Amino acid sequence: MKTWKNNFTVRLILLMVLGALTGIFASRIQIDELLLSLNRNLEAFYFNHAFTIYLVLPLALTLLALGAYFRGEKQVTEDLALDRDLLREGSIKRANLYIHLASVFNFFFFMLYMATSLHKTDDAFVERIFFALVYFILLAVFLVYFQKRLVDFIHSYRPDLYSDTLSFSYAKKRLESSDEREQLEIYRAGYKAFTILMPSIGVCSLLLFFVSTVHFVGLAPFLLLLVLLSIGLVSFHHYSV
Repeated sequence: MKTWKNNFTVRLILLMVLGALTGIFASRIQIDELLLSLNRNLEAFYFNHAFTIYLVLPLALTLLALGAYFRGEKQVTEDLALDRDLLREGSIKRANLYIHLASVFNFFFFMLYMATSLHKTDDAFVERIFFALVYFILLAVFLVYFQKRLVDFIHSYRPDLYSDTLSFSYAKKRLESSDEREQLEIYRAGYKAFTILMPSIGVCSLLLFFVSTVHFVGLAPFLLLLVLLSIGLVSFHHYSV
């Protein structure tokens, strides 16, 4: 018990010293002004290219997903023909990742573009808004179809897995239909993602603090990060108990 207390005291002192050094270093290089300047440059770049950014990023991820899917489909089909025990599913998993990223980027940048464009009207305002809305709907529908096709392909050689992607309980039933090894991998990946995500939100809060010391960014970003932190902690402890 004494050794544990001593180790805890040493770690606490090291963390305090590290915090002090970080504060001194930050004050020396005026990190708040650097972050504010970076934020202004980023905002200027985005507002000048908002429409192009929204069109290009989700589409690029969708094309990456297509490339990974066709490559993975070919590899898995060859492995099945050769009756191999281990299938090369790396490309299939990457395609699934790119599909989810494309869906997130499509939704996020559409919302961001709409929120920023509604305050800036010109002659082409209506046309841009209409085109962005049509693009959002078409890409969203295609990604839903693409996700279904990917899952159906996996289901063709893993018929035990749940494959109705349009079901509201798809994630739960997909997990329940997995074997114990795959479930363990999913749980382990979820825990690692949690341990990475929570400190990342803390770092974002710290960066917001530095920016706010020069130019107050408002309460909304801090409150949203607090909500995310709270949801993550409460849900983790709820399911761990």
